[in-house]
Amino acid sequence: MKKIALSLILAVFSMTAFSQSIQLFYNNEEAGDTINVFIDRLNDESTIWVSVKNNTNDSLFVTVHKEVLSELEGSYNTFCLGNCYDPSVTTSPATLDLAAGESSTSEQFHFVYFPANQFGTTTVKYQFYDERINEIPRDLVVNYITQNDGIDEQPVTAKVFNAYPNPATSNVTIQYDLVGCTASANPRIVITSLVGNKVFTQPISNANGKTSIDISNLVAGIYFYSLEVNGQIVSTKKLIVK
Repeated sequence: MKKIALSLILAVFSMTAFSQSIQLFYNNEEAGDTINVFIDRLNDESTIWVSVKNNTNDSLFVTVHKEVLSELEGSYNTFCLGNCYDPSVTTSPATLDLAAGESSTSEQFHFVYFPANQFGTTTVKYQFYDERINEIPRDLVVNYITQNDGIDEQPVTAKVFNAYPNPATSNVTIQYDLVGCTASANPRIVITSLVGNKVFTQPISNANGKTSIDISNLVAGIYFYSLEVNGQIVSTKKLIVK
């Protein structure tokens, strides 16, 4: 019995240690499981820097794998690990070699996205792992979002409108339109931090309307409020909390 208990403790310890072995940073802050990247260059490539940190006492040889979850037609995305790969490459042929405690530089690793002059969202999931170690990969979902001057987004059926007041201090009202969506699509309003951490989620059901949200517990800063349908962000705008 003691051996079984010890094995369970070691297994839990191993999983915990791995969960901290690879850290990701975006905009100089530790990234959550999802980040929103707003693209303002519609007809040119944009470079996105995400830093990968080896949080262990040993060297890591990190492989990067990507999976496109949704994509704007005509757009493309890739990642660069020393060299930039063709968009069709899903797993890096080389590894990102990091010494203990070392973080990748922008020259060593970054993402590239081209929206092909379109408004909307491309969603890509990236996985970071060391093949020598039997560990669960560190996942990062990136929403590449292009907007029309931050006011009129791509012509989608479901969307959020301007929030008010904005900037806000204690409460904010968000208007939305769900025409064409059903309850089975699980529509909801989501507020995320600048690095993609979800700080508020609220399911909605009416075809269109508005909802008042208490944000008094949020620290001052920049956030994003989004309409999520079927687990995918279809409309996003900026919210400033004072």
